[in-house]
Amino acid sequence: MIDFSGRWFSFVAMWLGALSVSFADDKPPAAKPNIVFIIADDLGWADVAFHGGNAPTPNLDRLAREGLELTQHYVSPVCSTTRTGLMTGRCWSRFGVTNPQNERALPWDTVTLPRALKSVGYDTCLTGKWHLGSLPEQGPNHFGFD
Repeated sequence: MIDFSGRWFSFVAMWLGALSVSFADDKPPAAKPNIVFIIADDLGWADVAFHGGNAPTPNLDRLAREGLELTQHYVSPVCSTTRTGLMTGRCWSRFGVTNPQNERALPWDTVTLPRALKSVGYDTCLTGKWHLGSLPEQGPNHFGFD
């Protein structure tokens, strides 16, 4: 059983609630909305066109315009700490993550974003870097990703 107490659940509830506001007339949606998180290392806030950047990013512009943009997430200078914060809704230092991780970063029973989404019927996928443990038994499939 997943414990949904604390700030992390509030974070997920806020996201799911925000996604649901786009449905008109208070009718329940025919299906759950798709949720896609895109994390780009070394990308500045104003590097994308929808924030005034010079690089053309038409697909990202459309996603930002038609979807929901997370604008209040804290990031750090390295990938592992940022991923720890997003996956858990907690400050990365609570897990001792302060630099790129080759060792398992999270306790096995950590409530993660994909675990919470799976508990309400979502399929989950991670494409790209994990950087929260290098061994196969420390990978994303052991923390809620299909």
